[in-house]
Amino acid sequence: MNRTIAIVIALLCTACGTATAQKSEPPALLLEPGQLKDGRAWTVTATSQGTWRDLDEDLVPCGKRVIAPAEAVTRWRTFKASDGAVVTQVVVSGVDAMDSFKFFYAECGEVGDIDSTVGPKNVARHDGEVEVATVSKDRFVVLGGTVPDAQLTLFAETARTHLDTVPS
Repeated sequence: MNRTIAIVIALLCTACGTATAQKSEPPALLLEPGQLKDGRAWTVTATSQGTWRDLDEDLVPCGKRVIAPAEAVTRWRTFKASDGAVVTQVVVSGVDAMDSFKFFYAECGEVGDIDSTVGPKNVARHDGEVEVATVSKDRFVVLGGTVPDAQLTLFAETARTHLDTVPS
């Protein structure tokens, strides 16, 4: 009887260990430096995650928190190029991405100029800053930084197509 109990416990422990070992890391939603292809060497200077509410004020697009719900899962990463250029990517999950995209257009349009381009992408210019928003199938993405508008737009397209390959 004791031997049977010991075997059952051993099998249960083995099954638990196997299930734990099969868990994988969550999919990589943020870009890696090698995906920023513009001839410069890029490095990651910061990566974090939390909620939209946790997002540093200087990373909130156009300074407008209403763009996404406060509890939305948010990941962000900052890159620095060899020449000192900086790009920050923010990915928001668990929201209606198109609603946040529309809010970005409306809210950023109130504080500066905004253009819609194919992709879809919205390019906002305000207070000397440029931010580009895009959507994947189920995530809202914003990139900002000190690179030219055209380069941010290309990086946003890279982020969008990358996220379209990542399972929800």
